[in-house]
Amino acid sequence: MIINEGGFAIPFDVNIIYTDGTKETVLGTPAIWEANQKTATISFKGTKKMKSRTLNGGLFMDATPLNNTWSSK
Repeated sequence: MIINEGGFAIPFDVNIIYTDGTKETVLGTPAIWEANQKTATISFKGTKKMKSRTLNGGLFMDATPLNNTWSSK
């Protein structure tokens, strides 16, 4: 789940690194916030195991950038 603490419908990227070293970027357009301005869920249909996921707001500021990365152990 992605939490929108600021409440603005901004676009973002999800940068994924897989355990095999390949990378992918999934675009989150402002439309993702249409149903709910505070939370959103993105589903990934890949079969590869993820090593890490990082949210990147690009030009848009993030109130809490320290919680933007998830990494497997």
